[in-house]
Amino acid sequence: MNEYETNADQIEIQKALPEHFPLLAQIWLDTSISAHSFIDSAYWTTNKQAMEERYLPQSHVYMCLENGEIVGFAAVMDTRLAALFIDESRQGRGYGRRLLDCVKKDLDTVRLNVYAQNAQANGFYRKQGFEVESEQTDEATNELEYAMVWKRG
Repeated sequence: MNEYETNADQIEIQKALPEHFPLLAQIWLDTSISAHSFIDSAYWTTNKQAMEERYLPQSHVYMCLENGEIVGFAAVMDTRLAALFIDESRQGRGYGRRLLDCVKKDLDTVRLNVYAQNAQANGFYRKQGFEVESEQTDEATNELEYAMVWKRG
């Protein structure tokens, strides 16, 4: 049992290894296309390889498994939550919260950016104690996004 593992419901959190990155990048792609219908899917498709080969290897990546099957992941760079994605068919079961709890455990401050139009993610992060620090336009997509922060209370 590693330090991130939980006993409840056959759910465990563990550090991702490079051999997991192709599957994690696929979860990222599928979920991004679904959650961000306001952005052309070609944007996500053209960035999948960079996610797999550049962004995930540069991050500390936690993955959530249910009965040994990967259901989602969180990627952290320094104090920035760069990605938190749960397979669409598994959302709403607490996996994202568990991943986020693991991220928060070792940090006093966590920052992230989320698209303003992604109401589901905005609501999730607010419930987890994040607050909007500022608004900005994402240069890559030209979409409004919120810079959010969580600080240990």
